[in-house]
Amino acid sequence: MTAKQKPRDLIKKYSTAIMEGLEAKIRASSSVNHKLTKGELRELFVSTVLASFLSNQFDVGTGIVVNQKEEQSRQTDIILYDNRILPPFIKQQHIGVYPAESVLGTIEVKSHLTKKALLDAEASVKRLHEEIFEPRSSIYEDYDHIKPISGIIAFYGWGLRVLSDATEGAKWLTKNVRYIFAICLLGRFSWLNLPGKGWSMSQNPKSYEETKRFIAVYLDNLRTTSETRIAFLGQFTHKDWLSIYIRDQGLFDS
Repeated sequence: MTAKQKPRDLIKKYSTAIMEGLEAKIRASSSVNHKLTKGELRELFVSTVLASFLSNQFDVGTGIVVNQKEEQSRQTDIILYDNRILPPFIKQQHIGVYPAESVLGTIEVKSHLTKKALLDAEASVKRLHEEIFEPRSSIYEDYDHIKPISGIIAFYGWGLRVLSDATEGAKWLTKNVRYIFAICLLGRFSWLNLPGKGWSMSQNPKSYEETKRFIAVYLDNLRTTSETRIAFLGQFTHKDWLSIYIRDQGLFDS
């Protein structure tokens, strides 16, 4: 390291290189003809980038989220969870079934950020929040306080046109997107719905600043969600979690 090179500059440049590598892999995979394989590769590329910024207590996978009543979410592209709470009940390679208590965040991976893609992702997150994490699905009243943070990332084109304008995009998102926290179109723009501030936009394609913002703020909030989750799940008072899932106790029988 030279005298003029600051450690922070090094980390910034390395982070930019990671985003450049992600885009290069996405572009290279575009020649894969099998749609499902192409989609799975893109999910793995994004998961690998996320994992590089996570400490050991967190992990990344794909699959479904299940609650105490065994209600299941839709197939979810990327699931981020906390190993300290509960491990996945079923997991082979990166595919699994994840207990709701340990799921901190989800991300949908799309080729294009169209209106349909965004609203479909919003509908999936709405179901996750209102059904899978609904208090009636738990024997504990504080279940309503542990909802995950969710995002969507896409790779090609210019995306939904209104999202390229900071003012009009914020208005449209406020009206149409309630459950998604973070939105990113790689190399174009990102949007974050920050508590107390509403939707805000970032654009800086030259250094992938929009994508770094998406990942950094999302993962910072994931860590905060993790600590809040630990507190609500009974950090200082005992609660049964594993027993609820694996024992036939009739907990929800009328």
